[in-house]
Amino acid sequence: MKKRFGRRRPREGVDVDITSLLDILTILLVFLLKSYNASDLKLDLTKNLEMADSASKYMTRFAPVVQVNKEQKVFVNNKEIGRIPASGEMTALTDVLKNEKKKTEANNAMQKQQYNAELVNLVFDKDMDYAIVQRVMNDSALAGYSQFKFVVKGDY
Repeated sequence: MKKRFGRRRPREGVDVDITSLLDILTILLVFLLKSYNASDLKLDLTKNLEMADSASKYMTRFAPVVQVNKEQKVFVNNKEIGRIPASGEMTALTDVLKNEKKKTEANNAMQKQQYNAELVNLVFDKDMDYAIVQRVMNDSALAGYSQFKFVVKGDY
């Protein structure tokens, strides 16, 4: 018997439903994009170190706002109080913040809603030297503020 080459029966097409596969791949893609971090920072935490949590992305409404511009002029709640001295404490900042703290504590005594009297919002120029930031934080701490919220520009 002779075999015949070249003659094959035409095969029928096979239908494959890939809808569920596409659903899974889409969910996986969204998950990977949401968890992707383009930062070069790699942080290995040591033992017994607990990182602080961010309370919110917004400024606290009832805390004083301390701003320092490029010329090292200091503003508290948009009122200029002076320039940062070459050395030592800025007593004007400490005095103004003490008065703000007293106002907040008096408002807390009169109202049912309690505001954090130990929180201050800090806004600095982006090119500010860290020594200035440290001095403003120190002067704020001397006035009784132990919690700092740094206000920065962001895309949300």
